[in-house]
Amino acid sequence: MAWEHLCYPKGMRGIRFRDLHLFNIAHLGRQVWRLLNFKICFKVLSAKYFLEGDVFRSKYYDKLSFTWASIAKAIEALKDGFLW
Repeated sequence: MAWEHLCYPKGMRGIRFRDLHLFNIAHLGRQVWRLLNFKICFKVLSAKYFLEGDVFRSKYYDKLSFTWASIAKAIEALKDGFLW
């Protein structure tokens, strides 16, 4: 049985496992939201990564920390979901 079928609800013949990739992206998106609302941390990171203080236009480098690379993926997912 394919993994995506195991994520279906029990009524659709699944086991109702969480899709861990989507779950991870959702939690990273929550971290981005917290980052935007935590002013001191935002100021520190904006000096290095954010162009003009805009988290959605952040700089990407080849050698990022694991943490920042994960947050950058969440930013991309959030960017796709916003309609501005």
